[in-house]
Amino acid sequence: MSFITNLFSPPKPPAAPDYTGAAQAQGAANVETARVEGRMNRPDVYSPYDQTLVTDLGNDRFKMDYSLTPEYESQRQKQAAIGGQYLDVAGQRLGELPSGEFDFGALPTFQGGIDRTGFTPLASTDDLADYATRSEKAYYDRGLSRIQPAMEMQRTALHTDLINSGLPVGSDAYNNSMAQLGLQQNDQLAGLAQSSIGEGQRMRTGLASEAQSMRQAQLAEASMIREMQNQARAQGLADTLLQRRLPMEELATLTGSPSIGSAGMGTATTGLNVPGVSVAPPPIFAATQAQGANDANRYATAQQGYGAKMNAVGNIATMLSDKTLKENIVKVGQSPSGFNVYEWNYLWSPERFRGVIAQEVQKIKPKAVLSNIFGHLLVDYSKLDVNMEKI
Repeated sequence: MSFITNLFSPPKPPAAPDYTGAAQAQGAANVETARVEGRMNRPDVYSPYDQTLVTDLGNDRFKMDYSLTPEYESQRQKQAAIGGQYLDVAGQRLGELPSGEFDFGALPTFQGGIDRTGFTPLASTDDLADYATRSEKAYYDRGLSRIQPAMEMQRTALHTDLINSGLPVGSDAYNNSMAQLGLQQNDQLAGLAQSSIGEGQRMRTGLASEAQSMRQAQLAEASMIREMQNQARAQGLADTLLQRRLPMEELATLTGSPSIGSAGMGTATTGLNVPGVSVAPPPIFAATQAQGANDANRYATAQQGYGAKMNAVGNIATMLSDKTLKENIVKVGQSPSGFNVYEWNYLWSPERFRGVIAQEVQKIKPKAVLSNIFGHLLVDYSKLDVNMEKI
């Protein structure tokens, strides 16, 4: 009976996973894992030069004791003594350090531009024009002073020749000859004037070029002086800074004690230097999630199986008519051939059915009743005038 009941009973849903408990257990496991990992990553370390011993003080506290080997400790003490001597000397040199602010005023003045105050001024346009005019006049006067006496002599000689030739003064021939000589002398004076103009222009250009050359020479000299002054300032600045820096560098050298490993005996460990150990905590929370998912899948599968069984209940019920598998049995009538008709539900389901009781049919028509392997009676309704139906 219990087998049949269990066979047709709906599956029970699995209990909900205790995620809160799993999370708390996972947190505790993580903490413990961290502690284990911390202890594993704090081993005692030994080297040819030193050792580091770790003591667990409890409450996640550790004590590290570092010590050198006797030979290394002796070397450290000697170096400490030397360092102490350096510090003594450094203390004596402290008074030599510069204490005042840097005095830029003691350096040569920086020359940014060029002072043109003493430069020879360039000639103006009016000055050049006046110089050209004076040069022209001087050139013309010099030339005129040379040719004018000759011209007078030419006029006198021509006059004399004309008179001696019987040409009186005022005659056409006389006048024409004298006029011809005048034209020649005018051309000579015009050429002199033209040459004077060219000489004036040449002198003007020369004066401007000379003034420009002088100005460029003065500018080059001033630039050289400026560069020399600025170089002197830069050199003075570098020398002054060196004088201020040297005592500081010497003091820094004196206060810098030699390292323990500088004597060629190896390098001290000065702490832990071992490969780290990683420990993974047990996946409690993940396992709880996986178990919950598995239970849910199994329940869903059981539900599908139960649904399939319940779909087949009608077919099974047409055969299972044993009174021991039924409850809430109520007689509702009788068939024409005399079989009592009842309504009931099976022990495993609240659904109601209408049909006969196998034990009664067995008394009236035994060939219509069978027995299964569990000893329960089944009815072949095809041999009765009663139909098995669900109500």
